[in-house]
Amino acid sequence: MDARLTVLTAFPPAAAIDNEEYYQNSQQHAKRVRELIRDNAQWIRESADDILKHVNPAVYSLSYLMILEFLLESPGWTSQQAHESLASYMTEFFLQFDARQIRCKGSTWSDVLKQAYNERGLFPASIAVEVVTAALLRLDPSGSIITSHHCNLVELAYSTGNVGAILPLIEKPIIYMPAKGTSTAQPLCDMSLPPPAYINPDSQLTDTLSSSAVLQYDFLCGLCFIERRMWQQAFDAFERCVTYPTRDGGCSKVMTEAYNKWILVGLLLTGKPPTLPETTSQAAKKIFATQGKPYKLFAQAFKSETAGDLVREFEVINSELLPNEGNVELAKLVLAHYQRWQIINLRNIYTNISLEKIQERTQSAETGAPLPTVEAVDQLVQSMIADGSLQGAIERPTDGSSAYLTFLSSPAQGMSEVEFSAQVNKVMQGIKALEPIIEATNKRLASNREYISHTVRRQFDAAREHKLGLQSAGGGFEESSFHIEEEEDLMSGLPAH
Repeated sequence: MDARLTVLTAFPPAAAIDNEEYYQNSQQHAKRVRELIRDNAQWIRESADDILKHVNPAVYSLSYLMILEFLLESPGWTSQQAHESLASYMTEFFLQFDARQIRCKGSTWSDVLKQAYNERGLFPASIAVEVVTAALLRLDPSGSIITSHHCNLVELAYSTGNVGAILPLIEKPIIYMPAKGTSTAQPLCDMSLPPPAYINPDSQLTDTLSSSAVLQYDFLCGLCFIERRMWQQAFDAFERCVTYPTRDGGCSKVMTEAYNKWILVGLLLTGKPPTLPETTSQAAKKIFATQGKPYKLFAQAFKSETAGDLVREFEVINSELLPNEGNVELAKLVLAHYQRWQIINLRNIYTNISLEKIQERTQSAETGAPLPTVEAVDQLVQSMIADGSLQGAIERPTDGSSAYLTFLSSPAQGMSEVEFSAQVNKVMQGIKALEPIIEATNKRLASNREYISHTVRRQFDAAREHKLGLQSAGGGFEESSFHIEEEEDLMSGLPAH
C-alpha cells in the first residue's frame, strides 16, 4: 500500500483510548493529513477516486472529510464531471460519517456541509435536503438543538417543494439553542455530552444564531407542516412564534403573520378558536388584538350554528387580508371543515343520529346551505370515517328505514386496563428520558444572565399590571424599581421554549 494511504488510515486507533487522548490524537492526525495534502496536491487531484476507495468514510471520517474539503476548493475540480464525482463522494460521506470524529473538526464539517445546500448547486434541491437532513441527524440523533444549518435547510426545502425529505428533522422537538461559551472542559469527542456542549459556535458545528433566525425557522416549519396537512405540528410551530420572547416586549411582523395562521390552523385542528397561552407577552397580545382582529372575528364566526356568519367574515378578510398574506387556500380549507366539525360535535348530543337529521342540522360553509341530498351527507360522513377524523359507523337497517350514524368511543376511551397501563408506562418512560435534559437546562439557566434578566422583567411587568389593577379599584401600590440592561439577543444560550 502507498505510504501516503497509510497516513490517511492511521486514525482512529484500533485500541480503545480515553476521550482526552482520542481528541489529542485527532488533532495531531488532522495536522499530518493537512501536510500530506499540501505536499501531494496533484496526486490527490488526479487519484481522488482510487484514494477515496481506500479511505472508508464510516471508519476514517476525518481523513475523508479533509480530502473532500481540498477537492471542493481545488480549481481543477470545476467541470460537470468533477461536480458529479464530488456529489457522489459527499453523499457517501454524509450518510456514513463517524460523529465522534467529526466533533473534533467542526469547522471543516460545517464548511463541507454548506457546499451541499448552497447556491453552488452540487446537488439537486431534492437530494440536498435529504442528504443534509441525514447528516444533521447523524451528528445529533436527538435533534434537540437547532443549528444554522437547520435554518438554511428548511428555507431550501420549503422554497423548492421538498418538504417530505426534511420532516424527520423538523418533527424533532427543539430544546436547545446554541450559544458561545457553552463548551465544556470535557473533550468534544466524549459521546456522553449533551448536544449544546459540543454543538455551538465555539466548536464551529454551527454559526451563531439570532433570535430572528430562530423565529423564521419555526415559521417556515409551520408552513412545511401546513403543506403536509400536519395540523398539530403546524399549530405548535406557529404557537412558538406567537409566544416568542422579544426584547422590549415587541412583536415582529413574522409573529403577527404566525398569529393569523395559528388561528386558522387551530380551527382546523380543534374546531374552535384557539386561546393564547399565558406565556404570550402583553405587548404581543395587544398587537394581535388589533392587527389580528379580522381573523379573530372569522374564528368566532366558526362557532355559529349557521354558515352565513362564517361566509360573511370570510368575504371580509378575503377582500382585505388573505391574498396578501398567502392565507386564501388555508381559509378556504377552514370553510370546508366547518360542516365536518358540526358533524363531529353532534357526538356531544347524540349516540346515533339519522343522516336526514344531519342534513337538517348542519350546513356547508362553502355554499352557505345544507347539503342538497342525503346521499351527499352519506358521502361526506364516509370520507370523514375513512380519514380518521370521525370515530363512527353508518348503520343501514335491513327493514328499509333511514341510515344513521353511530358515534363510537375514541381509542383512548375504549382501552382495556392492560392497554391503559401500558400507555401510562410509556408516558412515564418518556418523562424519565427528559430528566437529564431538565437537569442540564436548570444548570444553564441558573448561570445565564439573559434568562435572569428576562425573568425579572416578567416579574416587573406582572407587578406593574397588578398595580394598575389596584389603582383602578381605588387601592394603593408601591412600585419597586428594577434596572435591566438590554441585550442584543435575549434567547442566546437558552433552551428553546
